[in-house]
Formats: sequence, C-alpha cells, structure tokens
Amino acid sequence: MPQSGHWETVPSGSGLFSVLVPDMPRITDDLLDCVFYLYPTEEAARQGEATGGTGFFVGVPSQVSPGKFYVYGVTNSHVIKEGRSSVVRAKSRTGGHDVIVVPPESWIHHRDGDDIAAFMVSLKPDHGVRFVSQQTWATREKLATYDIGPGDDVCMVGRFVNHDGKQQNLPSLRFGNISMMPSEPILSPRGLLQESYLIECRSLPGFSGAPVFVYGSGVHLGKPRTGLLPFLLLGIDWCHPPKWENVYERDKETQTAQGYCVKSNSGMAGVVPVWKLEELLNEDFFMNIRERHEAEVREKSRSATVSLDVVEAGVPTEFTKEDFENALKKVSRRLRPSPPDEGKSKT
Repeated sequence: MPQSGHWETVPSGSGLFSVLVPDMPRITDDLLDCVFYLYPTEEAARQGEATGGTGFFVGVPSQVSPGKFYVYGVTNSHVIKEGRSSVVRAKSRTGGHDVIVVPPESWIHHRDGDDIAAFMVSLKPDHGVRFVSQQTWATREKLATYDIGPGDDVCMVGRFVNHDGKQQNLPSLRFGNISMMPSEPILSPRGLLQESYLIECRSLPGFSGAPVFVYGSGVHLGKPRTGLLPFLLLGIDWCHPPKWENVYERDKETQTAQGYCVKSNSGMAGVVPVWKLEELLNEDFFMNIRERHEAEVREKSRSATVSLDVVEAGVPTEFTKEDFENALKKVSRRLRPSPPDEGKSKT
C-alpha cells in the first residue's frame, strides 16, 4: 500500500531523481492504548501525581494456540529499582483508568544488567489495553531485511508528566530519527555499558520505559529502497545523554564564562534494542511458565471433545499465587541489582 507524501528531487552519483518523502503519519489510537504509567504507590497512581515513568504491554504468541498471546508489562529496570515505581496505571475499557498494584519483587530484571524489566500480566475484561505483538519487533533479522539504519523515522509514545491526564492516561508522542545504530554502548549510572541506539528525539523525565517505533518511506536519500519499512518496535527509551553548557554572569556577548556549568538536554535519547527484551522474555522464569502452559494446552487438546480450554492472553488462570512464588524463588538472584563487573565491563 503506497504511503502518503510528496515528491522531491535528490542528487545521486548518476544525476538527479525523484523520491517520495513521507508526510508525518497519523498514529493509530491503538498504539496509545499499549502504554501504561508507573507510580511509587497506589495512592500516587490514583491521584495521577507527576512522578514515576512509562511502560507498555507486549505479547508473545502461543506456539500451540494460533491467535493467543502471553502478555507482559515492560519498562526500564531503573524505574522499578532506583525510581521505586512499580505500581501500574492502565487504561480501562470505560475510558478511565485502572490501578494494578504490582509488587517490586514481581518484576523480573535482565540478568546481565540491561535496563529493562518485565512482569507477567493477567488482563481482565475491563482493561482497555492493547499490546505490541512480538511479530512486529525490529529484531536483528528485520534490521537487515528492511535495511533499517540512520535517518529512518522514529516515534516514541510516553508520559509527559506536566500534562499526562488525571482521570485517564493521555500518552504523548515525540518524533525524530535514528541518529546512531547500537554499535557504541553508553555507560549507565550503574557503571554498566548499555547497548543502545541513539535517536534524535528529545526524551524527558517520565518517558523512561517508553516504547520507540521505527517507520519510513520506500526510499533512501541517494538510492532506491527495496520495499516499504513497516511500523516496528525498535526498543525502549532509557536515557537522554546530557549536554553541559557554560554559565555566564549576564550575557554571552559582554561577559565571560564564570566557571560554572549546567546540564541541558542534548536532544538525543538512548534506546535499549528490542532484542534485549527478547532475551529477557526468553529467560528461564518466563520460558518455564509458557512451556508449562503450552504442555497443559496440548494435553487438553488431546482429550477435549468440543474446544480447547485456553486463556485469551496473559498468565493462565490456573497459574496460582503459590506457583508464582515458587517460580520466583528459583530466579531470585535476578531480582538483585547487578554489580558493575557482572556481565559487562566498565570503561
């Protein structure tokens, strides 16, 4: 399906040719519904206080039940640990919001210290949320297939804490471009080297944990592109590298710098690649639960006489609190912050 846009003439090695430059896209409302807000307490969530971060729901397809998904909530590890904000406020089907009290210990963190964390979701009928299917993730294979790289358009869906909605969640969007591919890691405040995209898309407090999507036209500047780039989940926003500015006593024209500096937003954001999320959801804790449930579905399908007994999405209803606590004990080491020298090296 052709994208809307306008034609421009650009130079190439053999002369000039016309390319279709896409107009700013209209983002589907469903995309906004995959986002939730995070708060330190249930009361803060109900009041809509200007604190916390952003998260979003993703879905891993079942291997035995076509059209069924296991749903997870995802955000930055630092939002849960350093930010102490584990309580979820999600959109309700009636248009308001619903608060889900998720204990900090229910969030599973990437074992290598990457700045992502996830928890298992059991969605109720009154939750009006959507999720981002694993089939639309910008994996390494899709990067190569669609030739994704610097200059491709991105948008970030997150929480602008100065105007994020009190009665209902009102996510905002920020647009930009891929500035650098994840070849040079960024040193995090934890002392770990975080594999990251750099995108020219201003991130602000409250956007930590926001999903970042990539999209683009069917062209490169300078050469044709083979096929259109679909709308894909690129990764998770986790930081904005600062820029330091000199402080002047009065104005720059008449005064010299006084030896003081202030930190300003560089306009760049760091994004954890989506394959780090894939690694997290394929760790033993989550894999064991999915495999157990898939085995139960296979067993039921062999004995069923009418239809399969499976849940629509999320954690199977027969997965009890005791089951969860037992599984959690087996991976409790992953709930502790990773020391600086575990899994990754310092600079």
